[in-house]
Parts: sequence; structure tokens; C-alpha cells
Amino acid sequence: MVKVRKEKFAVIGAGSGGLAVAGHLASIGHDVTLYNRSNNRIEVFKTRKHIVLDGIKNVSGRLSYAGTDLYRAIHDRDVIMVVITADGHGEIAKKLAPCLKDGQIILLIPGRTCGALEVENALKMSGCRANVIVAEASSLFYAVRTTTPGTASIKGIKKAVSVSALHAVDTKYVIDKVYNSYPQITASDSFLKTSFGNIGAVFHPAIMLSNKKRILAKEPFFFYTEGVTRIIADFIEKVDFEARNVAKALGVDVLSVKDWLASTYSLKPTDVYNMIRSNPIYKEIEAPTTLNHRYLWEDIPTGLVPISSFGKILGVDTQSIDYLIDEGSDLLKRDFRAEGRTPAKLGLTDENILSDIEEIIGAKNRSW
Repeated sequence: MVKVRKEKFAVIGAGSGGLAVAGHLASIGHDVTLYNRSNNRIEVFKTRKHIVLDGIKNVSGRLSYAGTDLYRAIHDRDVIMVVITADGHGEIAKKLAPCLKDGQIILLIPGRTCGALEVENALKMSGCRANVIVAEASSLFYAVRTTTPGTASIKGIKKAVSVSALHAVDTKYVIDKVYNSYPQITASDSFLKTSFGNIGAVFHPAIMLSNKKRILAKEPFFFYTEGVTRIIADFIEKVDFEARNVAKALGVDVLSVKDWLASTYSLKPTDVYNMIRSNPIYKEIEAPTTLNHRYLWEDIPTGLVPISSFGKILGVDTQSIDYLIDEGSDLLKRDFRAEGRTPAKLGLTDENILSDIEEIIGAKNRSW
């Protein structure tokens, strides 16, 4: 019998998502390395080589390396899973640029909105010579929280997550490399679908800012259930409607919030309010105790800002999205529009934005 070679994976980021991905891959026998830019989250692995998952998935696996040496972590890897907050994608791409080799896959989990486009543009601007494939997932594979150092608690596993390479011709190759480890992944037609189907941008800022008084008062509540009233659910649908209209102007249809909840968590389609509140995976997820949280400083500049920016160029109304951007910027005293992903920062031109994107999706080889 021919022995099937297992892919070698590097996981970038030792937060709860990175621990979950690395732990799962190691537990099913893959050679896995784990990189984190600072030592505090991986200190535990100096004395313990095993990574542990608990919750609904109780497994462990051995890491071949865990540390802060990026070259050592990724130089011989087939697939590099980037599991960090999306506001760090550009910076990690710059660090990866001199370390990469031909044929490697960089998979952003998730990419948020236009993550793969930002990473490829950053690699280009950094003088990367390696011919690599950049891809993105629409969301993280898990609902997960960190419990103790080196351990992640899996609250739920998503039933379906879409994946797309930046250049559509490469998507099947990426799926083939990862599918055996994550059979819930599905191929998306283009990165526009994974990017503008960014459910985090629709959910997180709307719920956070609608509950800002409770969060500022440090009132404990469950984020998705107690934090979503019928009025807030209606507002989420307005944000979702605007985001989907921008996607349509770009030539793609993305799942509505209701359809996403049904496909991702196998929920009975009813209305957004009842679907969110009845989702068992959401029931024990606690609300943040501060507004200075990734649900705002990640999801606004890497989610809502690019959606709004594309909408303005294409003449699509994004009134509800713009309110969230402005409100979040005001509360955190940051200019998220200036910080965030815009077409110009992604290497696109306003006057040729549709043809630029069409050329990127259809590219057969690295275009730079």
C-alpha cells in the first residue's frame, strides 16, 4: 500500500484560533509548527511539546516547533495558516516575504474583507521573489476561547466554511491540500465571495455598538443571545443588506445572514433574531468588557471600511455601515477610515476597479 504523504503545516498566531487550528492539525498526525511574534503565548511550549484542545473536542497533538523564529517555523512548510487578527495581515506579509519559497500556500483564516488581496500586494511591495499562492477562508473554523496557556476550548465547529484563492485557478489546488484536514471547507468562485461574505463585519460592530452602555458599565451578558434584541437583529439585517448590495455591484452574490446561519450551524431558517438566540454554539459566549476589542478595531477597518469604500466608488448606499464606522472611530478615538483597507491601499484604481479585480481573479500565474 502506498503511504499518502501528509502536508506540513505552519500556523501563524498562538491566540485561541491559532491554538485550535494547530491543535487539530497536530492531533490528526500532521507535522505542525507554531509561530507567534511574542513569547508570552508560547512560553508553555518550552517545557511542553503537546498542544491541547478541550470543550467539545478533547484531543492533543505534538508540535515540531513552537517559537518566535518565523523562518524556522515556515521555511519547509507546504501550507502556512495565518490565524491572527486581520489588522496584522499586511505586517505579517512583509515579514514572510523574504522567508517564502515557490509553491507554498498562505491561507488566511479568516481573510475578513480583501485579506488575500492585501497580503499579495504587501508581498509584491516587499520584493518577494517566491511564487506562492495566497488564499482566504470566509471565517474561522471554530467558535473557540482560550482557557489556560497552551490550551484552547472549542465551543463549536462550523459545518461549512468557504475558501478561495486570490487567483481563482488556484482554488482547487488549495482545497485539495486542506480538505482532508477540514472537510467542511467548500470552494468559492472568487475571493470576492469570501471577502464580502465577511459575517464578522456584519455581526460584531453592530452588536458591540448597540450594547455600548452595557459594555462601558462592565455589565456581564451573553454577547449573541442577550446582546441581540429584535431591534438589533433588524439593524444587523440592514448592515447585511448593504454589504450584499456592494457585493452585487462587484458581480457576486453572497449569503444573507439567515442563509449563512443556516448553512454554517445547520439551523432551521426562521428570522435572524430567533436563529441567533437559538444557536447552541452562541449561548455561552460572553460579551467583551471593553469597547477596545477586536470586534471593533479589527472588524471595522478590515471589514466595514473596505465594504464602504468599494460601495462609494460603485455608487452603493452604505448608510448603516457608515454609521458603525463613524461611531466606532469616535468611541475609540481612532480614524478607522484612514487606518482601514481601501481600494488604493490594495493596489486598485478607482476608475478601473472592476477590470482590475477581474484581471486579478483571472490571473493564471503570479501577476507581479
